[in-house]
Amino acid sequence: MPEATPRRNGYSEMASTAPQNGVGGTTKAHTSNDRASTNGCTSNGHASNGHCEESRAASDTSSLEWEDFEVHIGWGTMRGKMRGSGPELVLGVHGWLDNANTFDLLCHHLPQNTRFLSLDLPGHGRSDHFPPGFFYDPRGYMAAIKKTMTAIGWQRFIYLGHSMGAVVGIMYTSVFPEDVKAFISIDIIKPWSLDPQRQPEALKKYVLQYFDNEHKASKQPLVYGEEELVKKTMEGSRSLDERGARILLQRGARRAEGGSGLVLTRDLRVKTFFIGFISMEEWIEMAKAITCPSLIVRAKDGHAYEPEEKYKVMLDAFSQSCPDFQYHEVDGKHHVHLTNVDGVANSITPFFHKLKD
Repeated sequence: MPEATPRRNGYSEMASTAPQNGVGGTTKAHTSNDRASTNGCTSNGHASNGHCEESRAASDTSSLEWEDFEVHIGWGTMRGKMRGSGPELVLGVHGWLDNANTFDLLCHHLPQNTRFLSLDLPGHGRSDHFPPGFFYDPRGYMAAIKKTMTAIGWQRFIYLGHSMGAVVGIMYTSVFPEDVKAFISIDIIKPWSLDPQRQPEALKKYVLQYFDNEHKASKQPLVYGEEELVKKTMEGSRSLDERGARILLQRGARRAEGGSGLVLTRDLRVKTFFIGFISMEEWIEMAKAITCPSLIVRAKDGHAYEPEEKYKVMLDAFSQSCPDFQYHEVDGKHHVHLTNVDGVANSITPFFHKLKD
């Protein structure tokens, strides 16, 4: 594997090996130790039979540094970053159009006995894009996460998700309960569910939009000035402040060829999210299937995807089979873990401590 080119101002100088924003493209790994991957798996460790045997040499967790992570899962390579030495395993999964940097502030509030993997979903950050013909939807993300966890041998972990990452987390935790020791959702109770009579028209709209984004992805990407892209990211999210936008763009953008401006690394096809085609009844059953300790941290000024009465039904469903279900509200908008990290940490930290008791 070629070595990564040094980064400047937090943005990668290295162009993608795929066509610009190309469909199904892959990006070169950004490995902090410049070592080649063995059997498709690196994380300051060595591969053995396709599994990562993570190094435990660094036992001092007082000054934790990130290690770049990647693992090949068949159709492509999943990437992210890891910190800590364990033994408690924590998986962090970001929201729609975000990336593994989303937990850069919150990670400092996790217990020191954790091994934290913050993962880029397919088509986001530095993970490979889905091949042509794949649709990006929560079920596809769930399958990619399952293959990643199997490849690295994580059999029991805490799932921490924000937004889309939490939507996928509800599905993952209900489908693979044997994997998840505890589930934490940041600002998701459930996504919207379209009425059945609206689904044919909506699905047609999404498919055509997907094809349009697929066509755009085959062309040269738009190039932005840094301040322009920071502003665009803040305005698009409606919940990020400048600090949060810059944190996400450090991983979500790279220098354009020639170094003049920035281009986004994500696959344009992810902008078509294919959410809404799972019924309220199905979400209720998934919530009932979750039996591990669970925590939902809701932003008081977050996105409202459903009427409050539907959220109440979902919260009742979460608590039905889960003997340790907690629900907290904190001040802030949807990216509350980046804009009010102390408020979120005040809910999450006691939850982690209780898991140890």
